[in-house]
Amino acid sequence: MSTDLRKRKITYTIILTSDSPAAHHRRMHIKTGALAVVSFVVFVAVICYAVYTTITMGGYIERNAKQLEQLVQMKTENETLAAEKESLAGKVSSLEETLSRKEEQEHELVAAHEENYIPKGFPMSGAAQIKEENTAAQDEADEDENTLKVEANEEWKELIFVAAEGTKVVATAPGTVKEVREAEGEVSYVIIDHGNGYVTTYRNLGSPIVEEGSQVVKGVALFLVGEDNTETGYSIQKDDSYVDPLDMIEIKG
Repeated sequence: MSTDLRKRKITYTIILTSDSPAAHHRRMHIKTGALAVVSFVVFVAVICYAVYTTITMGGYIERNAKQLEQLVQMKTENETLAAEKESLAGKVSSLEETLSRKEEQEHELVAAHEENYIPKGFPMSGAAQIKEENTAAQDEADEDENTLKVEANEEWKELIFVAAEGTKVVATAPGTVKEVREAEGEVSYVIIDHGNGYVTTYRNLGSPIVEEGSQVVKGVALFLVGEDNTETGYSIQKDDSYVDPLDMIEIKG
């Protein structure tokens, strides 16, 4: 034997066969070095794929975690917004109810104010009688044609009140004195505008004790009844149309 020993090379053989009888056998000889290179390449590829998969999965998991966190945050925000919405709805409902009550109160105040300005009062401060037409007393007074009298104006639906000396002719509702007239030889009068379509007229032979343009309240004196001016004519207009005072006057007691 030779003293020089050569290292034996290991070779792997791959035999490819077929089930066909006519097929030939094929043999592939793969050297150890080539097999090692292929194995290394496959190993590196597997490692790279594993690293890539790990990185990809890590990013996917991180994105999912962020999305989950965002979903939780959005859910919390939605719940907060829902609670705020419910709270605001309650406040709006409360405000609407308060506003409705205030509107009702305002309507009631306006109605009460308008009601207060309707001339429903009695035009005399004390007892008085309504003068009837063609009475015996009137016929006797009419004998003196030169005597100035307060005669009822039928067109105005005017009533004539007869009161005792010391009684006062008074405003039947608050308002503004629209006109005052006092002239010798004529019946004096005071006209009050109550600001809601109502106008009242008071006619008497005495002297008016209010001035034109002044503000008056219900019950303020307009004339003082004396011995020579016991009769007072009273009429009411509503929107320029005369109404029967008896339909308006509220007599208490």
